[in-house]
Amino acid sequence: MWNRYIAALLLLTSGSNVLAKQRTTDEFTFSCDPLTTQLSDPIVAPGKPSTHTHVVTGGTAFQRTMNESTAQNAKGTTCEVDIDRSNYWVPQLYHRMRNGSFELVEYQSSVGIALDFIESPGSLVEDRKELANELGRLIPLAPPKGLRMLAGDPSLRTYNDSNWSQRAISHMCIGKDGSSNETKGLPQQPCEMLRSQVFMPSCWDGENLDSSDHKSHMAYPDIGDYNKGVCPKSHPVAIYSIFLEFFFNTAPHPDYKNWIYATGDKTGYGLHGDFMYGWTDQVALQQAIDTCTGPQGLTDPDCSITRNQTRDLAPMPQPLDVPAPKDNIGQHGPVNRLPGHRNWATKYDNSTLHG
Repeated sequence: MWNRYIAALLLLTSGSNVLAKQRTTDEFTFSCDPLTTQLSDPIVAPGKPSTHTHVVTGGTAFQRTMNESTAQNAKGTTCEVDIDRSNYWVPQLYHRMRNGSFELVEYQSSVGIALDFIESPGSLVEDRKELANELGRLIPLAPPKGLRMLAGDPSLRTYNDSNWSQRAISHMCIGKDGSSNETKGLPQQPCEMLRSQVFMPSCWDGENLDSSDHKSHMAYPDIGDYNKGVCPKSHPVAIYSIFLEFFFNTAPHPDYKNWIYATGDKTGYGLHGDFMYGWTDQVALQQAIDTCTGPQGLTDPDCSITRNQTRDLAPMPQPLDVPAPKDNIGQHGPVNRLPGHRNWATKYDNSTLHG
């Protein structure tokens, strides 16, 4: 499959004069406003409530059951790039109150989520060498239409620095003065804002758009690091890397030891992220690594993913195409236990409260 995929993109992009534009960076970044907070996960738990609450951004078609084209057919998106109707989600962060109940930590709409498509992994596969020769350099491919994937392990409570998939998960504690401190687990200090970070795997097996565990069809490079290097032979197709950054307003909750993810995770090592493809123009997405990475970024008149956009280039709130389920996840006030079915992760002895 991937040989045909490369050939098609080569046919569509070679000879285009926009590819000759000089790049000043290997990434382009844009933001999204929050879309919805739900007990839903159409990748892991299609058609039913998920085991924990997620905060979701992107295309307005998000719902519990989504096929390969649902996201692309969304009526709108909360992202500033209008042709991206993809969905991106991570577990909701909660704050455990002194009485033992749980309240939502606000996902900061004014900041949104930054997505970085980074030219990082390379591949030694001959067909990719030929593609590089044709275009003048080795380039990653745009994520294939219909791709969905999961990064991170919700059950993880320890950290192994030699495991690249664990190294790809991190947190940034942002102080009131703008200072920042990155940790793998949840920060052990108060933060004005917490940035939950997931670096998605960027090596594809070239055949499968999903897998039974929603991970096996993707991999991190086997030479280099989780965010750069050479793809393994089992996953030879290097695609754009997707770096998720979700901002939570932790300023009202300085008692950081009472921060907890919806999975019942107080360590932060179980942070994970999901991606469901929803781009409406595959060719424009492929050209973006060349046309949207100059000094003007997304505002460049030749930027392939924004040049035909008529709405403002800004993230904006949007209504869902399908109303959210009515589960009580804390949207109306604190809840006695973390929503979902992980009772083992939601019952606590009040003696463990901090603050």
